Amino acid sequence: MGMAFSLEERLQLGTHGLLPPCFISQDVQLMRVLKNYDMRRDDLDRYVFLMGLQDHNEKLFYRVIASDIERFMPIIYTPTVGLACQQYGLIFSKPR
Repeated sequence: MGMAFSLEERLQLGTHGLLPPCFISQDVQLMRVLKNYDMRRDDLDRYVFLMGLQDHNEKLFYRVIASDIERFMPIIYTPTVGLACQQYGLIFSKPR
């Protein structure tokens, strides 16, 4: 989270020292998320993973979705959201 900011951006935003010390481009973060996403066992697990990403790094979440909209829409929308509603008590982690 926030690891794509360069040193100059961190200084300008006043976040230097508050973020992890390494710099990882959003492209590399995207590749990591996609690899982690592919390791998920089913669509509901993928949905939970993506919602967690949205909670922690919304900009990266939308970058992931935009990278392959046809692949991700069935997970973040119909039909998986219906399953997530049915399983809500099992997947709830914190209020949004």
